[in-house]
Amino acid sequence: MFDVKLMRRIDSTVGNAACTVLAGAKKLRRALPQTPRAVRKIAVAKFFGMGTLVVASPALAALRETYPDAEIHFVTFAANRDVLDILGVADKVWLIDNTSPTSFARSTAEIARGLRKEGIDLLLDFEFFAKFPLVLGSLAGIPRCAGFCLTPEAWRRTLLDVPGSYNHYFHTKDIFLSLVYLLKTNDLYYLHFDAFRSRFRYPRHTPQARDLEHVKTLLAARGVGSSRLVVVNPNTSPDLAPEIRKWPEQRYAELASNILAEYPDSFVVFIGAKSEASYVERIAGHVGSSRAISLAGELNIRELLALFSMTDLFISNDSGPMHLACLVDTPVVGLFFADTPTLFAPIGTRVRSVGPDLYSLPLFTVYNGKDVVAGTPLDRIENVPARATSVARVMEDVRALLDEIPNVVRMRRTAAG
Repeated sequence: MFDVKLMRRIDSTVGNAACTVLAGAKKLRRALPQTPRAVRKIAVAKFFGMGTLVVASPALAALRETYPDAEIHFVTFAANRDVLDILGVADKVWLIDNTSPTSFARSTAEIARGLRKEGIDLLLDFEFFAKFPLVLGSLAGIPRCAGFCLTPEAWRRTLLDVPGSYNHYFHTKDIFLSLVYLLKTNDLYYLHFDAFRSRFRYPRHTPQARDLEHVKTLLAARGVGSSRLVVVNPNTSPDLAPEIRKWPEQRYAELASNILAEYPDSFVVFIGAKSEASYVERIAGHVGSSRAISLAGELNIRELLALFSMTDLFISNDSGPMHLACLVDTPVVGLFFADTPTLFAPIGTRVRSVGPDLYSLPLFTVYNGKDVVAGTPLDRIENVPARATSVARVMEDVRALLDEIPNVVRMRRTAAG
């Protein structure tokens, strides 16, 4: 896999120089007579964050409503293919291969040519500080670009024909929606945005029967039947300072032990990717109970959603699975140790967010390129805010959700069986 830190350095240096040149060229083109162009094809670019694709899905629905006759093309990394298939928000998906620098360069050139051939009329750049989408848009000859103008880079306002306002007082779902609102209304003050954003929500996913059966078989093999099911995700994306976004291992195990003690009819299932299996299994081992098991590496994304649909409560670090669970309206407790729930809280019928009561959140922001904390590189930062959050504090929200409407999910799971 193309190292993310290297990718971001290249984006910052080469991308900044490229955008400066492209902005100069765009200024020259603007001096020439322009013919207004109908919007028949739209490209949306979002690369980082599987969960962020879920968060952006209401904006895609709003875009479809705003331009009902236009094709929507989505450009992203190949690893996001399955999530986009589940969301069903695009007419065509273009996948950048970032497994190596060579494949990245080759697939970028191919997609730029493909988009140019398609004749894309409008680009929506859903990245907040990366330069790559605007470079790709220029290479593809897309005449009109909309994105967020939140950095001091002089070229950004030139390359953006529609510069949106990144408002960090709002959830990221609404920040994405605000760009579509601006395209629709040209209301620079967002005076009627509240009514607009309230109309668009996450889509609902219905797991397929074969995925439900597969998950039930896995659970039954480990002794889980109609028991209360609590799922825990102790992982975060490896792309952005994962160690400062996690609790110490023993905290997850202590949390699971407390749940098993207070709810004797419960099982705790730990999840994770195949690459995280040894870490997850070690945490499950710390619990020392046959009712604490690991399914890390055993579920694909569709099967993970099937598991969430059977789950009484999902406890997750701020990461992609937390947002995926919202597609089936799973009760969620989100753990925020580095970023703020103001921007990324789970959205659903029964959700809670837990984080330290510290001014330090978020530890990193889009304003500093998610690269430093108070001038200190991320690789020299420790998980102090995570350690400041106690198991007792998380248990407060666990009890609130498990006791609020007991047995509802279990009844639904049993009926489906």
